[in-house]
Amino acid sequence: MGMIRLILVVIAVLITIIETLFVFPFSRLVGLFSRRGQDMISLRFVQYKLKTCRFLCGAKLEYIGLEYLPKKGESVVYISNHRGFFDIIATYPVFPEPTGFVAKKEMKTWPLIGWWMNSVYCLFLDRKDRRQGIATILQGVEYVKQGISMWIFPEGTRSKVEGQMLPFKHGSFKLATKAGAKIVPVAINGSGKIFDDHVPIIKAGKVRVEFMEPIETKDLSEEELQELPERVHAIILEKVQAHAEL
Repeated sequence: MGMIRLILVVIAVLITIIETLFVFPFSRLVGLFSRRGQDMISLRFVQYKLKTCRFLCGAKLEYIGLEYLPKKGESVVYISNHRGFFDIIATYPVFPEPTGFVAKKEMKTWPLIGWWMNSVYCLFLDRKDRRQGIATILQGVEYVKQGISMWIFPEGTRSKVEGQMLPFKHGSFKLATKAGAKIVPVAINGSGKIFDDHVPIIKAGKVRVEFMEPIETKDLSEEELQELPERVHAIILEKVQAHAEL
């Protein structure tokens, strides 16, 4: 069954390539008259394709705390643990408004995927180039100020063990603190069991995503800013450990 799911996902990707030949130029045409219209076409198309992938993978999603998602006109920075490729597939379809996420720079050159990621305000981080990394974060700050929420995995890479997390990189939090935006902590459980733990087989399973109460970053003292990464890490880790066995 795992190989059948993989084949179905591959077929879905091939169909997406054909659909992109029509939808992508149309979104750009709409963008000549309405940037909001272009953004919403891109957002809904990407969400539709991720929902399709989610269904074909046999994933059962449980969402907690959807009331903490931002309202229209608001922007936040989502801070999450990172278990695998399925993290974005599980979470992105629930966003009501355009939301970008920070990904590794190699994804920018991926055919099809890179195009759509660019269209929904994703940023591509070069972990080896500190200067470029700072510029990427500052671009993300500008997006947040413009009302575009951003998502980042401060661990920097995927955690290979369910219920565990790597330390957070402090620079990731500048997305929120420099923009004066709220942080929404997110705990994800079970996503690695869908694909990453047994590549290339896809296995059905339950994925739990919990959005937690936003944390205000405005007017924090210097000491509070220094402690912020560890504070958020502890909040997410508590949930990740509590639900490690789905």
